[in-house]
Amino acid sequence: LFSGKKRRLTIIECGCDINTMIDLAKVADLGAKLFYLSGMVHGEYQKQEIHNLGRFISVMKFRPLTWQTSHPYVLADRMEELTNPEDV
Repeated sequence: LFSGKKRRLTIIECGCDINTMIDLAKVADLGAKLFYLSGMVHGEYQKQEIHNLGRFISVMKFRPLTWQTSHPYVLADRMEELTNPEDV
């Protein structure tokens, strides 16, 4: 999570699974952009690549995607059924 006076960003790492990529694109404001990092070295991303990514994000203009504005969504990390089983 990155935040500042003008914007707040959450970066989510996505695996090489097309279904996961599609799901993340539904909720991401940057879903129209793909950022490729060459990989991790000793468990960390390369410093210059992260620096370049940060610079790119800081100057880009965020425009709402037409798909997002026409398709409402809810992102939930957990759902619980609260109905008493005897009432069903």
